[in-house]
Amino acid sequence: MAPSVLNDQYPAFPDNVPILPLSRLSYAKLLSNDAVESEKLFKASQDHGFFLLDLHDTPDGVGVLKNVETAFELGKSFFDLDVEEKKKVKLDANNIGYKPMGLMAFTDGKRDLTEICSVAKDAVLDPSVATVPAVFADERPFLGSLTHQLHSIATLILSTLAPKLDISYETLASLHSPSERSSTVLRFLHNPPQSISDSVPSRQASLAGHTDNGSITVLFNTLGGLQILPSDAEDDPANWRWVRPEPGCAIVNIGDSLVQWTGGVLRSAFHRVLYAPGAQTSCERYSFGYFLKPNENASMRRLREGNLVPELSAEEEEQEKDMPCYHEWHRQKTKSIMVGKNGVKRGGLPSRQGVLPKEVAVGGADE
Repeated sequence: MAPSVLNDQYPAFPDNVPILPLSRLSYAKLLSNDAVESEKLFKASQDHGFFLLDLHDTPDGVGVLKNVETAFELGKSFFDLDVEEKKKVKLDANNIGYKPMGLMAFTDGKRDLTEICSVAKDAVLDPSVATVPAVFADERPFLGSLTHQLHSIATLILSTLAPKLDISYETLASLHSPSERSSTVLRFLHNPPQSISDSVPSRQASLAGHTDNGSITVLFNTLGGLQILPSDAEDDPANWRWVRPEPGCAIVNIGDSLVQWTGGVLRSAFHRVLYAPGAQTSCERYSFGYFLKPNENASMRRLREGNLVPELSAEEEEQEKDMPCYHEWHRQKTKSIMVGKNGVKRGGLPSRQGVLPKEVAVGGADE
């Protein structure tokens, strides 16, 4: 979620929709290794796999928020371009580039209402490795600075989780080295208004139910629309819960990679983007996020450290013999989603393992 100067531009979030209360964590307290705040983060990463991170309480956090304002303006400028100009930013196999609306089919035959532009971390930090899209070329120094800021937040989350998981931080850090090739991205997202009219008689999901396939997502948005399916709930329209935007806070969520490495100790929750509720539904909806993903060559085998990560069963041991690196693991997961299957473990209750929501995107998604 973005700074209050952005939130103040829009109608208030309504009070008459069901909310999922998320833990609100202090960035300053996490930086100081506060024991109570660290425990809150660990619990949130197990319960919902989502929490709010309040960035108001440190100068560094305020600096991030100011730069996020600039990122929102960059995103708006990009999405205002002619569609043919946007399509010059080619979409690759790692979902890096420009994805227009309607490219992803839902299982009910509908198409998504989200356009996305993803800028590779590798291109931002090392132009010899990859090229930043031409429309962002002049902003590469700014995007590089913002990448370092958001990577620091993501690694703070990892460093806080590591001792709680009884594993070394060095293990997690080595799987997310900024100098290694990865599909980590800065991601700009846009959803059009969905006001009811004669030409638009009903609303639909903008981005269907999914889990993020990376490790940590740090997301900012100003309008409602994000929904989470609680871990103990069946997939029924009445069970999805809205996330209320909170000025000055990022939404942080756990991705599938951490679930895989920890044997399901952590949770990667199903979430979707519906439409902005109440009076907000008539507004253009923008989001911006940092999607931290493992090194391309990172092993996806379960970590063998400490006493908290469960040991592999004989069957799991056999399956792990052919466990690919992250690049191939991600490709296989995306392929499974494309044919309507999602076997991802999300941690938590056994009854929730591998459950496929009724409204799942064909082709995968992230927000």
